[in-house]
Amino acid sequence: MIYLFTALYGEAQMFIERFHLKKQMDGTRFQQFRSESGQILLTVSGVGEIAAAAAVSSVCTQVPPGQHDFLLNVGICAGVPDGHGIYYIRKLTELTTGKTFYPDLLYIHGLPEAELWTVMKPWRRAAQTDGMAEAYSHDTGAESGLKLYDMEAAAIYQAGAYFFSPHQMMFVKVISDSGEGETLGTADARNCLQAYGKDLCGLLERLLRIVQMENRPEQAVQYGETEQWFQRLCADLHCSKAMADLLRQYVRYASLSGIDYCQVVQKLYEENRLPCGNKREGKQCFEELKQRLF
Repeated sequence: MIYLFTALYGEAQMFIERFHLKKQMDGTRFQQFRSESGQILLTVSGVGEIAAAAAVSSVCTQVPPGQHDFLLNVGICAGVPDGHGIYYIRKLTELTTGKTFYPDLLYIHGLPEAELWTVMKPWRRAAQTDGMAEAYSHDTGAESGLKLYDMEAAAIYQAGAYFFSPHQMMFVKVISDSGEGETLGTADARNCLQAYGKDLCGLLERLLRIVQMENRPEQAVQYGETEQWFQRLCADLHCSKAMADLLRQYVRYASLSGIDYCQVVQKLYEENRLPCGNKREGKQCFEELKQRLF
């Protein structure tokens, strides 16, 4: 299942219309919409960290996610200086605590990447206090100095971490304003997301295909690898149970992305990186394999 969270109804409208989501009439205090197949569950949390965290906790407690499900947060954000576009968020920072978080989606999403700050109130350049100005002045390493600001993502990540692993959570933001005090309504939020409808709906469709594939027991061994090949690779990497589960995910996601993972693994054997001599070497090679695949 895809657990899709937006803060505003305007951010949800495009998904509701394009995926024919039906409103849920019971079981939650939040506006909620579900696809006929049951594979998309969209929740409108409301604005702010408390509302967002409450929505994630409530929904995931009521409908517990599995190891093959995804949490997807989509919404508008402010972009400074004068940014525009759609971005996959590779790093989240919560301003009030300074905590940082790193979603670790394995799938190749094809979107430009940026870093996001989650703040307690709408970002306004003119309203900065000295302390806020200092915090915002630190370059987070984003390309061309671009900084994005929203009011929910860091809270969604922290609440989601009780139910999802980092590689199951994804955050995508569309810049709606530049922090100059613009007032945005439902129509503005809807129009911002519709401008990138092809990217957003295409991404959701690809995630759905991954979920559907993972939930087919008869396809546990597929995409050209045999179980014997996979077990040999796990042994040569000295994989723990957790590493083996991740490795299987890597292989499946690589296959969906059209990546020749067999060739990547064979190259490691040719370079004498495999088989590994011990668990320490195995962990290093495991990370190297991930980098080469994704």
